[in-house]
Amino acid sequence: MWGRRVLVLLVTLLLPGLAEAADCIVARDGNVSLVDAEPCDGLKLMTRRPDVAQSTIDVVATWVEFTEPRNAGEWRYNDWVRRQVKALKFDRPLTPVSARKSEDRLGIASFYRSERLISARYARRICCGLQAAAIYTSINIDIAGWTLFSPDTLVSPGAAANVCWQHFADDPERGSRFLAAFPRARAWSDGDFEHRQIGPVMHEIIGHVVVNPTVSPDRTQRLFVEALENQSRWSFSAQGAVVDFGELLGHAAGPFFCDLPNDDLRSMARPGAAIPP
Repeated sequence: MWGRRVLVLLVTLLLPGLAEAADCIVARDGNVSLVDAEPCDGLKLMTRRPDVAQSTIDVVATWVEFTEPRNAGEWRYNDWVRRQVKALKFDRPLTPVSARKSEDRLGIASFYRSERLISARYARRICCGLQAAAIYTSINIDIAGWTLFSPDTLVSPGAAANVCWQHFADDPERGSRFLAAFPRARAWSDGDFEHRQIGPVMHEIIGHVVVNPTVSPDRTQRLFVEALENQSRWSFSAQGAVVDFGELLGHAAGPFFCDLPNDDLRSMARPGAAIPP
């Protein structure tokens, strides 16, 4: 308990003004614990496994929820995370699809809480059929508005698109392939995020996989707009934000995450916006 209080004190000293905001979990060596801080009051750590263990199959979920929701935002988060847990096949028979042990694991990756925002990020690992996959999903709840938090109310989406594209282009290992697959003709602006296509919309990405193989600056623009407009691809912490763009170059190349430290967020923030939210 004392160690947790020291951690919270250090965060407060290094990040003044965040006394009412905190990252509520600490993950170390596969173990997850809750931080003892006022914004994290009322949270409990939960774990669930099947009632009957199977030696060839491992299904487990680790998550946090509010013991007694005090407002609509906390209630909405609880409803969302319980649906994520319910999606695992705890009570249904599973058949291993290979000689390797099959896994379906849901684990909490981050949980941020402030007076305005609940931001939670989870990873679901499914293994092992034709390939293993780790898929991230997030939820961001505007507590005051009782609705999902829209990142474009915090930052300029055009500026975020330009920064993320440059981050990926500068990747020392994947940058050249990214540039070949995702060229752009010009810089993005907020206007690119304001227009909506009338009629059926063809998505460039489904889940975390790019489904349109035709390379063009227009495809690049549409894909970035689609990713940055989706609040479930954003997650926030006391240090900044992460945007999950999925497997832009296919499964073998791995996922693309755009890390936006608070200094980057401030450079693209809306007038009067508090960073972190």
